[in-house]
Amino acid sequence: MTSERDFLRKLQATFPIRPPVVTGIGDDGAVLRPDENSDQVIVTDMLLDGVHFDLKTTSPSLAGRKAVAVNLSDLAAMGCTPESAFVSIAVPRSVPDYEQFLKSLYQGIQEIASQWNFTIAGGDTNSWDGPFAINVCLTGRPYAESPVLRSTAQVGDVLAVSGPLGGSLCRDRHLTFEPRLRLSEWLCRHWRPSAMMDISDGLAIDLSRMMEASGTGAVLWQDSIPIHADVAASESHADRLQHALSDGEDFELLVALPADVRDCADFRNYWQAAGGQLIGEVTADSGKCILRSSDGMSSRELESTGWQHF
Repeated sequence: MTSERDFLRKLQATFPIRPPVVTGIGDDGAVLRPDENSDQVIVTDMLLDGVHFDLKTTSPSLAGRKAVAVNLSDLAAMGCTPESAFVSIAVPRSVPDYEQFLKSLYQGIQEIASQWNFTIAGGDTNSWDGPFAINVCLTGRPYAESPVLRSTAQVGDVLAVSGPLGGSLCRDRHLTFEPRLRLSEWLCRHWRPSAMMDISDGLAIDLSRMMEASGTGAVLWQDSIPIHADVAASESHADRLQHALSDGEDFELLVALPADVRDCADFRNYWQAAGGQLIGEVTADSGKCILRSSDGMSSRELESTGWQHF
């Protein structure tokens, strides 16, 4: 069966870039350049009951919040601030109280929209006999002159993550996470990342996507990868590390930065205070990602494990 990555490659070949699109399929969002002086970024995600949340145990309010938050995470990965949202839903006909369901759903949407100061500008509403589905499209503008892409990591860059990884499903962190918009703004205004993306499917697979898009490779420092406290302490270190590499739904930023940030106290202090960690470096070994121990005595090729829809 065709993998999700292969399917996207075929789409990229089928639909070439045409103005005003300057970055299309394959990044966290599409970049449009309607005129020479400004870029607009558009992101979209579809979430399904039974896949991204379970309405048997999750309120419609939290489901609506997550649907917006994952798109905000994509904008953070592109170095953008949100402007407007379009929300489309398909509600099961079996829902016993439509009015209460929709009230709760849009309460969650409105709360996060108010938090980040953007409006719901439109959308569509349908009913059907399948599970609840929600699609959100967000528009945004870059904090700096242009958006940050995943395809522009440079050999010698240092790799960093914005927070600890793994275990996001254990205590519903995947429903309540805070998109890293403020940290993205700080990075873009002060340090200009070479490349950036959000970790939605797992560090291992998302790193491989960034390196493939950039035509580079990577070495991860095994002992520097931060493991979230939600990962059971009773598990072996190897198992806990695997959770950090492949659980997904972390929605932290994976960032490639110029190597000189390693020697900058201002960067280190702010990044560590925000919960971030330097975890590796970009290499010239295109497409190859290596996991290496801190003493350099052991290393292995990193399998691109993580979530894939097919």
